[in-house]
Amino acid sequence: MKGLERGFYLYQKRGFWYVRLLTAEGATIGARSTGTKDREAAYLKALDWKRNGLPAARAKLPCAGVTNTDERVTPETALCVEGILRGIKRADLSGADAMRIVAALKQRELIDIAACPAGKGQAELVPALLDFWNYETSPYIEDRLAHGHRIGRAHCEVTLRHVRKHWAASFEGRTVASITRQDLKDFGLSLAKGGLSAGSVNSIMNAGAAAFGYWQREGVIAANPAAKLERFGGAGKGRGILTADEAAALFARQWADTRAKAGNLTAATTGLRLGEVLALQARDIGRDVLHVRHSWSDADGLKAPKNWHERKVPLLPEVREALLAVLATNPHTDIPEAERFVFWGLKPDVPRVDGGLLNGLRAELDAMGIDRRGRNIVFHGWRHFYAALITDRVDAGKVKKITGHLTRAMLDHYADHETDEALEAARTAGRFVFARLVGAA
Repeated sequence: MKGLERGFYLYQKRGFWYVRLLTAEGATIGARSTGTKDREAAYLKALDWKRNGLPAARAKLPCAGVTNTDERVTPETALCVEGILRGIKRADLSGADAMRIVAALKQRELIDIAACPAGKGQAELVPALLDFWNYETSPYIEDRLAHGHRIGRAHCEVTLRHVRKHWAASFEGRTVASITRQDLKDFGLSLAKGGLSAGSVNSIMNAGAAAFGYWQREGVIAANPAAKLERFGGAGKGRGILTADEAAALFARQWADTRAKAGNLTAATTGLRLGEVLALQARDIGRDVLHVRHSWSDADGLKAPKNWHERKVPLLPEVREALLAVLATNPHTDIPEAERFVFWGLKPDVPRVDGGLLNGLRAELDAMGIDRRGRNIVFHGWRHFYAALITDRVDAGKVKKITGHLTRAMLDHYADHETDEALEAARTAGRFVFARLVGAA
């Protein structure tokens, strides 16, 4: 009762005296340390606080724009502030809610967003995004690589194109800190209404989402406007695959480009990606297996395969002969034989990256009268072709090891192609199908 009468309670913690003030209604204010171990001094300080008000709290945020002050606040005001803080800590706030709180504080001139570290929040968004995805200088990319995460130059180059083409058109002149959740929602909807696929929209949106998340963690912005934004869904245009008869007829042809024929045959009978085919070196050709150790991209050069998983795939004798025949024509005899590329290019350390394998496929399909554009048949379609043929014949766990898919869901995505003869082909041995291809080659 004494505490209620005098308007505060005193208690000791780790030797120091703390005060809990009481409002006129009897509500308690959060504990404040008196900074002393002497009870009498603490008592006198508590009396001063009760009569003249509590010292204003010190700013803790580097971008708050508030310094220590001699201002005093009443217990009622302090109680109100503590209620607000408790509400913020407990409420299920969205990024938009956080931005509204920041905007209200800024309106009352209680914080100065421009006073954030180095004023980065006031930097223009588009140049900031271009810097963010610069593979050579980006702190974000440096941090990712230092922590063992994979991020390639090719990915950064694609993302930079998204920034220049789409983000610049919508956010030119806007600052990083000015972007709201609604801005991003409207941006995403405009992209979707523009006819882009869900995958393309998500990829474009991620150019900013990754940056905003990083900037918030680094204290550049108070809240991440891209947090928990809903991704766009919907099936994109699926890649088409040839029927077994069409594939057999294709490889029975005398191709104008024999290297392109060998590369496509390799993909059709192993499920390798284009970059993995281009990266094949002499040392990767085993007696009955291919060692998939690398992939190739124009931006990154020779790198680890996707998902960083080296693997072995079955190699049919006829396909092995085709690969060795191409390798034998490699003119770069000044480098060790084991390191020579099978699908060699003009430079000894660069494979054929002029689109030759894809262009060769296109030329032969056009000559056969196959509507490759309408059916969306591309080089990567061989991966679908291969997975569709073997999934029903081989245990899924083994198939994943062969194709390099990390999840069963992704494997099912590739294998879920129905052609006129898919059901019939599923009842036959995969070797029979492939024998039709290589036997005709």
